[in-house]
Amino acid sequence: MLKRLELSSSQWLVINTQPRREASATVNLERQGFTVYCPMVAKRIRHARRVYDAPRPLFPLYVFVEYETAKFHWRKILSTYGVRSVVRNGDTPSLLDGAIVEGLKSREVDGIVRKPDAPFVVGQQVVLQSGPLDGLIGQIIEMREKDRLVVLLDLLNNQSVKLHVHAHMVARAG
Repeated sequence: MLKRLELSSSQWLVINTQPRREASATVNLERQGFTVYCPMVAKRIRHARRVYDAPRPLFPLYVFVEYETAKFHWRKILSTYGVRSVVRNGDTPSLLDGAIVEGLKSREVDGIVRKPDAPFVVGQQVVLQSGPLDGLIGQIIEMREKDRLVVLLDLLNNQSVKLHVHAHMVARAG
């Protein structure tokens, strides 16, 4: 994914920022004339009995700067407020292929990169594919972060049991 300087297509420098300073680094780099991209995702926040979605960086501690705008002056980036370093291979900056950045931008809706459609939905019947309960059918009752599911199984004389599983451990039933 990170390439050397000799590429001819669109390329981006990968900038390592200070902790929670992606926005500050982005503003300061843009003030200097660089084209900057910091992909954001919606993160569910739970605080003081309140739940809301807030934009957070998809890659914490990193932003991207288009190489064309930084070609001759990329060392200025090192002294920008909010920036820690430029990802390099020795003294040569490593570059990210523009197709990756364009792919992220194409999935943006209102400035937020949307996740691909989930293969499962709440209420769907699934079959467990691994572990001691292999082959049992259950119903998804909750979707959690990081591809975790809560599946309701009917076991032991119609008693229901909640099972927390990873999405790769189940398949669609029937």
